[in-house]
Amino acid sequence: MTATPKRAPALGDLTAIELKDGGYDTAVLPVGATEFHGAHLPFSTDTIAAETLAHRFAWEIGTAVVLPPVSYGMSLHMLNWPWSLSLRPETLTNVIIDIAESLLKHGLERLLVVTAHDGNPPCAENAARELNDRHGMAVAIFGGWQGMAQRLLAGTEFDIDEDHGGRSEMSMTLYAAPGLARQDRAVDLPIQNATEPVNVRGPFSNVVPHGYSGAPSQGSAAEGEAIVDALAAEVGPFLRNLAANGWMNGSWMSDIEPPAPENDPRHSSAR
Repeated sequence: MTATPKRAPALGDLTAIELKDGGYDTAVLPVGATEFHGAHLPFSTDTIAAETLAHRFAWEIGTAVVLPPVSYGMSLHMLNWPWSLSLRPETLTNVIIDIAESLLKHGLERLLVVTAHDGNPPCAENAARELNDRHGMAVAIFGGWQGMAQRLLAGTEFDIDEDHGGRSEMSMTLYAAPGLARQDRAVDLPIQNATEPVNVRGPFSNVVPHGYSGAPSQGSAAEGEAIVDALAAEVGPFLRNLAANGWMNGSWMSDIEPPAPENDPRHSSAR
């Protein structure tokens, strides 16, 4: 039997008194998507994953509060599928900027953006750079949970693949929101991700004609729990170190001694 996913304090659940007494110094923003995931997974699949990971990472930080999720992502490539909804890249970028600038008004300068949809990270990165340039705000970004989980769990019984609407997303949904997963409807399909060295970007239907790929029938709540635990074990120490070092990007390098001048390739004598 799987454990209940860990939940950190959520801004939407707090009163002003609880927020004041909480001593929170970091906000965590889940950014998901609303898009087609076949007959077996809900349109909120990516938002469920983003919220689940946001809560776990906030719990790992210990002084973080989870913001209400952004449930629309950059999903222009999914619009060939019914009821998939998208924000333009510049719109999503500005939504993140607007939320962050609101936090700054209240004196909160640390933001972690947790995205669980592959169209979102470029927008989050653009927002982070803009916020740093305008305000010096420290914005951290987590994305690519499937690829990281695949690497961390390789060789275990949970040897997952990157997919859309497949095994890993079924596992995450069974773990975090089991009432929304319809595994009885799952039909497994070959994984058809575009992984060539050079890709021509276009509608997702060019790559995945049925709107999803992978083996959702093989997913399990236990696998979803293993995915979240593995990601937390990998990311948690980094986030705690980041917090301990003033939320400065690259603070992990503080223990690295600089090269001696004679060994520095930029030094004229080392050429």
